[in-house]
Amino acid sequence: MTDSIPADIRPPYPVTVERNKVRDKLYEVLGMDGVPGEVDFTTLTTEVDDEGLRVMRVAYPNSLGETLSGIITMPSEPDGALAGVVCMPGTSGTAERLAYQRYHRPNPVKGQLLGWGRELARRGFATISITLKGCENRRDTVELWEMEAKLLIAYGRPQMGIVAEEALRASRVLGAIDGVDADRIGLTGMSMGGTGSWWGMACGPWIKAAAANMGGVGSLHRNIHHGRVDRHSSFVFVPQLLRYFDHAEIVAACIAPRPFMMIAATEDEDMPKQGVDELIEVVAPVYEAAGHPERFKVHQPPGTHVFLEQHFEWIAEWLQRYLAVDSE
Repeated sequence: MTDSIPADIRPPYPVTVERNKVRDKLYEVLGMDGVPGEVDFTTLTTEVDDEGLRVMRVAYPNSLGETLSGIITMPSEPDGALAGVVCMPGTSGTAERLAYQRYHRPNPVKGQLLGWGRELARRGFATISITLKGCENRRDTVELWEMEAKLLIAYGRPQMGIVAEEALRASRVLGAIDGVDADRIGLTGMSMGGTGSWWGMACGPWIKAAAANMGGVGSLHRNIHHGRVDRHSSFVFVPQLLRYFDHAEIVAACIAPRPFMMIAATEDEDMPKQGVDELIEVVAPVYEAAGHPERFKVHQPPGTHVFLEQHFEWIAEWLQRYLAVDSE
């Protein structure tokens, strides 16, 4: 909780945005000139491992001229075109940890779940594991990352927009791989990867389904006034966002009625439960009005900001259900 700003603060000249205009305004505040189309990429290595999984390392650019890398893992002899999943880790995670050969938790109650991107491939998906902008592996220090963020904001390029862009670029790369169905691409991730999942889906209308695990989705207003703001880097606080809308309005306008699942532990340090409950109140009726209440699911288990194996099972089941060929 913060007392750095007044509890009753409101944006000057708040602007009401019609629901059908929310995505355009979202592109503006995120500094995105539309969304990525076809993305040029280079295949660096490819091999088939002893489990019969094809593992490819690819490289491709983001809009800042940085070279990104991804690890694509998929069954080497599928029965048909595969659904694809972009897998994104938290701040301390990496693509390599997601694609780790052994799926396990080194510690049952804290730390990372390893190998879950590869585990989804074992279950019949094509996956691309990526390390997002802002992850520890892609920055020298927090101070240098925050300096970069300050300079980018002056150009209208907040870090959250780059996170969403990188999720969507990875989806385009995955959809271009032989054997992958570009019309059945989903996003999922933990913590920072969870933010990439729901912000990416909101910006990318071609994304078919998403599952955000502890992705800070609920209410930015509640997070500022009732959350642990000391845990967040500046990328969470998208400039001017609350002048136009909060998370609930984004999900209602830009994700619904596509399948969207959230995992928000009741003691998650990154998102107060009150904000999650308020989002549900806004979003659930939109799915119901569209005739698809089952496409919106919020798990609120007890616990803190940790990726548990039960969470992975919820994610895998959700993606299996809604990325299937006959899921329409």
